[in-house]
Amino acid sequence: MKSVIAAAVLFVCVIGLCLFLSTETCRRIDDLSSMTEKLPTTADLHTEDEIAVSAQAEAIADYWADAVRYFSYVCGYAVLNRADEAVWDLYAAVRAKDYAAAVIARYQMLDALRRMRELEGISLSSVF
Repeated sequence: MKSVIAAAVLFVCVIGLCLFLSTETCRRIDDLSSMTEKLPTTADLHTEDEIAVSAQAEAIADYWADAVRYFSYVCGYAVLNRADEAVWDLYAAVRAKDYAAAVIARYQMLDALRRMRELEGISLSSVF
């Protein structure tokens, strides 16, 4: 009977840890998504407020640099590398004032984050 109770306790601990890791991962992904969605959607809008766009891209890069350490433990490397490349493409395009490339990188980053969220969220499709 002790082994059954111990197994049940371990099972609850594992489920609790999985739920915590999933919610923390999704929270960080949502933060990055909301920061990215605030960026302009056209090159013309980038040129209207270059300073704010540059500051926003800097904030995204800083947040990503901190979060990627965490993501490397909980996310698959294929999706993580895709998101990492999109973040730094976005940052480099804004720094180079290549706003057409920045708009493309914005959409790539949002797509990469969406896919990360799908894979890291709790659902039957992520389990099976």
